[in-house]
Amino acid sequence: MTIKEIAKLANVSLGTVDRVLHKRGKVSKETEKKVLDIIEKGNYKPNIYARGLVLNRSYKIAALVPNYNNGEYWEMPSKGIKMAEKNLSQFGINLSILYFDQNSVSSFTEKAEELLKLKPDGVILAPVINFEAVKLTKKLDEAKTPFSLIDSNIPNSNALSFIGQDAFQSGKLAAKLLCSEINSKGTISIISIKNNENHNKTLQQRIEGFKDYIYNSNFIANITLIEHNIHLGTANWEENLTQACAPTNNTVGIFVPSSMIHHVAKCIESNFDTMSTIKLVGNDLIANNVKYLKKGIINYLIGQRPENQGYLALESFYKYLVLEKQVPQKKYLPLDIITQENLMYYNDDVVSS
Repeated sequence: MTIKEIAKLANVSLGTVDRVLHKRGKVSKETEKKVLDIIEKGNYKPNIYARGLVLNRSYKIAALVPNYNNGEYWEMPSKGIKMAEKNLSQFGINLSILYFDQNSVSSFTEKAEELLKLKPDGVILAPVINFEAVKLTKKLDEAKTPFSLIDSNIPNSNALSFIGQDAFQSGKLAAKLLCSEINSKGTISIISIKNNENHNKTLQQRIEGFKDYIYNSNFIANITLIEHNIHLGTANWEENLTQACAPTNNTVGIFVPSSMIHHVAKCIESNFDTMSTIKLVGNDLIANNVKYLKKGIINYLIGQRPENQGYLALESFYKYLVLEKQVPQKKYLPLDIITQENLMYYNDDVVSS
């Protein structure tokens, strides 16, 4: 049964049926009951996709995400956002993407001010520069502008939704995978590779999850954990990385909580005679990482479906603004375990360089 058929049976206009369906405007109780009875008897199911067309209005959504080079992680969430825009533009969803340098606080601040001037109906935010992102969310709250977070969450931020990975569980999974490869004995290095000093809460949560698994294991007495921070901006970072990869003669495994495990893999490949037995677990299915996964130097990658994060973030505003539906406050995506053996089934998710 369609809205036209309901209107005909009730001898009312299409507008009256719409007001009854969406509980807005004035309709007499007698007319409302007549329409609702027809709807119930006819088992009417609304076409939610037509709602945006009926309302005949548009919604301005602004996304604030890091810029990227080809093949880098942030290319994938951006690709997902753009794909959603293509599919949802017919329903009045208009998108503006603002890119900031994730190694520059001033770049984020500048783009955040630019975003606020747009006065959007909704915002997609990647809060990788945590402190400045918190400031922006407070301004969005004051302006009563709904916002969704991707990749990293900001607890108690009043976000419409968070779409991403459970970073703590991801870290625990990484520890379990690595320990299954090393027979739970030896030295494990946690190597954080950074371009800047900005605090990335997601990476820290992965490290905390990794440690939690080790600390609560039965074999903790046989494991030594060593943490290293490598800053790519320093002149001798490659030398520091080589030392971090094998600080002791019994280093058996390395965990990299970011997408930059390919730097470690390259180091091990260059020192294969002395480091070939070290097992590697890292994150994200980007082209540089896939290269070393194929070679067997990286043992496991944990994927977080970044394209889906971008797509679902924009789709959440379609549901919230156009369909007037509630959206989940948290949408955790699966933790994909990718190896040489199943990589072929993820090829569509890889951004090629």
